[in-house]
Amino acid sequence: MVYGWQLRLSPRPPSRTETPIEPRLLSPCDAALFEFISGDDGRMIVRETHYADNKFVQDGLSGPKIHIHLGQNEYFEVHQGTLSVIRNGIEYALTKDDGVFEIPAGTRHRFWAHPSIRDKREDLKFQVWAKPNEVDRGFNENCLRNYFGYLKDCLEHNMTPSVFQMALFGWSWDTIMLVPPFWMPLWSLRVIQHVAGHWIGKRLLGYQASYPEYDTKPRADSEGVARKYS
Repeated sequence: MVYGWQLRLSPRPPSRTETPIEPRLLSPCDAALFEFISGDDGRMIVRETHYADNKFVQDGLSGPKIHIHLGQNEYFEVHQGTLSVIRNGIEYALTKDDGVFEIPAGTRHRFWAHPSIRDKREDLKFQVWAKPNEVDRGFNENCLRNYFGYLKDCLEHNMTPSVFQMALFGWSWDTIMLVPPFWMPLWSLRVIQHVAGHWIGKRLLGYQASYPEYDTKPRADSEGVARKYS
């Protein structure tokens, strides 16, 4: 239940749109396709395709902002095209010849389609996964469904995503989403995100860490149907 005073303090999209039940979804502006597959060892693998003819991709906006996974290492493997990655301030241009590229837990990083995609007109394809798998909070399909579902609804209603909602998402995934362009110690980023996400976002403003419209759980409603706030 969201109260009127909470909406006035922190506006949010008036409805949430169901994410597809199938193990795949498109990012905002249809810039990239995310396919969820299971590895032989039980880990979740995300196969990403960033479309070369999409302006969002060409402008380097199809990847996430700088963030930090606290309890998991993240791995990238490029199959086609060139992936730009920043790891602790150093930029890399990865291709299929580079094999598996590791982002250790606690590392500031972001990734996007390399600018050469404008000239080559070749879709960027790569896989990403995280280890260890057995963690209470971490990178999984539900994270991405809620993240992209919320961003797409904000875009649909011409609204700026709430920093408190993003902080709560990050807090629930054990991932720091509020990373400034300047260096700050990890413990201080943890505190800031916990306060912004849990105490302000969840306790005060009524945001949730996940929403049934976006979740991977089976749903009775038809896909693509927007559900109003109660």
